[in-house]
Amino acid sequence: MASLKDLIRQASDVKHQDDVEIPEWAPGALFRVTGLPSGDWEEYHNKLSKMTKRDEASGVEMTIRSRKAEIVAKALRDQETGELVFPDLREGISILSKRSAGIVGGLFVLVRHLSDEDRDFMQKVKAAEEDFGDGQS
Repeated sequence: MASLKDLIRQASDVKHQDDVEIPEWAPGALFRVTGLPSGDWEEYHNKLSKMTKRDEASGVEMTIRSRKAEIVAKALRDQETGELVFPDLREGISILSKRSAGIVGGLFVLVRHLSDEDRDFMQKVKAAEEDFGDGQS
């Protein structure tokens, strides 16, 4: 019998959505959009805000920087091959940063949904309990 650690390691819990069309970018092409694992989301949240100190009198200033293009570049795949559309992350961010904010924003929302980042903790607990069913004690 596999250990709990092995079961977790082997779990296929990152969701994806096939048949995503972006006709403005590639008419007729189908994309796969994947959710991202926990480590990528933590990295995203750590990069999202940057603390800078103005001076002693004024204290700390918070600057929010969007990283939507980065998340989308990590999640957008060719549906036929399963390969990342942007294997070079920097190039992907550069390209996506110059594309429609509405399209990139929509893809970002989809990635958040597939990664369960759009649910609060209690919603996640309830979903996990439903997945385990009556076998839980």
